[in-house]
Amino acid sequence: MEERPDRDVEDHLRHGVGREWIEEAAEDEKLTELLRRRRLDLGGRALELVHRGERVRAETQGQTFSGRVTYAGSDFATLDRGEDLVEVVLEAAIWTVEPAGTGGHEQSGTPLSFRARMAELASLGEQIRVVVSDGRAIVGTLEVVATDHIEISQDGNVMVIPIHLIVAIVRPNDRS
Repeated sequence: MEERPDRDVEDHLRHGVGREWIEEAAEDEKLTELLRRRRLDLGGRALELVHRGERVRAETQGQTFSGRVTYAGSDFATLDRGEDLVEVVLEAAIWTVEPAGTGGHEQSGTPLSFRARMAELASLGEQIRVVVSDGRAIVGTLEVVATDHIEISQDGNVMVIPIHLIVAIVRPNDRS
């Protein structure tokens, strides 16, 4: 059987020029993704983690928290560790992303701030653990969330903690 000249042209396009076009398109996609990621702030990156269902390891001074990101606030992220939930201040940790095998979920609405999340927790009256920047953990009941500090009730005492020192809050997971 005789080879058609068109077949030679098709093969040349598929393996020559066509392959170059595919490679250029792939490079364009990489660059587009890189530009998109450069425009994200930490809150936007955390929201991506929620949507993708990725697990992270958040390392703060003296503490490491690992879990799936289930909520992205404007300045914090919620990690689900199964037995508890950890609200981690985005700027207080180094984040290691561990790609997940399962999908995440959509999150809609305006993201809460860390201060607003603490106000929610204060209304629950549950015992929580507040982790501060030097690695200490303070266990008690969150009583007051003020403009720049919180008040924790612990064994009849009241501890006043500046908000800027808080790196995370650990609380019970009602779903566990």
